[in-house]
Amino acid sequence: MKKLIIVTGGKGRFAKILKKKSTLNLKFLDKKKLNILDTDSIEKNIIKYKPNIFLHCAALSRPMEMHYTNISKSINLNIIGTANVVKICQKHNIKLIFFSTGYVYEGTKGNYKESDPVKPFNNYGLAKLAGECAV
Repeated sequence: MKKLIIVTGGKGRFAKILKKKSTLNLKFLDKKKLNILDTDSIEKNIIKYKPNIFLHCAALSRPMEMHYTNISKSINLNIIGTANVVKICQKHNIKLIFFSTGYVYEGTKGNYKESDPVKPFNNYGLAKLAGECAV
């Protein structure tokens, strides 16, 4: 049997692509089914589905101005929500894969590698980098 992978952000841009192209055993959960701001919601879904892997794609990304006009939402979804996912996955010994962004780099050259230094140039990049730190 194929390993089950829970995917957060089940109605987001990445999830839509994965639904079309992937042959993996994926369970897509949107924010109504799995609320990353509620550790009980995360845990209930892990207990219910018993995934082998947790693919964390849920985030606030666009519109970019939201990261300035509603900084609390940016912090909650991209930092605290990610930290919640990390804690529950660790508790249940589930492998976590985190989707970040190129916005954690300074944005001057492109084609960045993981070994390049990080230097976010906007609040979105800062929030995603903080999420990376939680992971």
